Amino acid sequence: MGSSSNPQGLPFLLLLFLPALRELNAGAPSMSYQLTAVSAAPPGTPKFWATGWLGPQLFLTYTSGGTAEPWGAWRWETQESWFWERETWYLKTQERLLQEALRLSKGAQTFQGLVGCQLNSDNSSQPTARFALDGKTLLTFDPMHKVWLGDTPEAWNVKTSWANESQRAEKDAEFLLTTCPQKLQSHLQKGHGNFQWKEPPEVRVGARVGPESAWSTLTCQAFSFFPPELELTFLREGKPQLKPVKEVEAWPNGNGAFHLRGTLEVPFGDEGLYSCEVQHSALTSAITVKFETIGGLPLPIRTSLVAGILLFLASLAALVAFVIIYRRRHGRLVPWMFRRQRGADDVGSLLSVPDSAQDPGP
Repeated sequence: MGSSSNPQGLPFLLLLFLPALRELNAGAPSMSYQLTAVSAAPPGTPKFWATGWLGPQLFLTYTSGGTAEPWGAWRWETQESWFWERETWYLKTQERLLQEALRLSKGAQTFQGLVGCQLNSDNSSQPTARFALDGKTLLTFDPMHKVWLGDTPEAWNVKTSWANESQRAEKDAEFLLTTCPQKLQSHLQKGHGNFQWKEPPEVRVGARVGPESAWSTLTCQAFSFFPPELELTFLREGKPQLKPVKEVEAWPNGNGAFHLRGTLEVPFGDEGLYSCEVQHSALTSAITVKFETIGGLPLPIRTSLVAGILLFLASLAALVAFVIIYRRRHGRLVPWMFRRQRGADDVGSLLSVPDSAQDPGP
């Protein structure tokens, strides 16, 4: 899979419109376009980008100066030759409108939009058109009455500008009520197999020591999986861990798949007792990855080793003391070993102390 041309803007947009996206994606088929324009883009990044979504699946990307491109499994969908040209034309129009709105909002940094539709069970559609300025909802569009709704001074400036453009409201209403449902139905017919697309996760684990070295933070991450539903569990010696686990929701990678991360704090040195288990519908069996100990052996083993070493040293000291006391009480000196050289061969033998200090006979 590729990477989005501007994935860094995606989480911010999702945070803003996540309730609306969940409403769109709640069971019924849906299609949505997420639009972002910025007043000052970092070097090498565009001032406008857009992503298209069919339910939770990314199917389209666009950046200013480029063309709309299919994404994920939708690159193999059979469509008319003009299909993507029409998508490019629509997104270029949205780019111009959002950048114009951003210029009218003095001092603003980001203008965003969520535009789409959802098919109901009776084959009717439910449109959505919401716009935000610097993370706060600014405007909504009512396609039935062909009006933009918003009461702030910035909202009045933008909707007045858009309303002055020839047939702007009529075009937006037609897109939401007719074009969007038609395109969604076309995707459902020609790319219905893509909705069964599954991608198994790649799992990585790691650990880092806390500032006081008393605790370690375990991290388990699942990458590039689809659909977004995934279960991540920390295990201690094979048993599910009941301690609080900090887990983030599954978020888009920017390439159509998702990622998720969970963290858990454990005593320093006990990392090797833990593992991470990941279950996903694309897997035939769960993936389990063990953590490596970064602080030496686990605490129970360290405690046992230290106790054993201390007991051994105490026993050795007691034995040495007993030998010394015993020999002194019986008039025997402590024997020492030394090497006596024999000629030039440097071949020695282990001897007791010289005769004048040797032990007396019995």
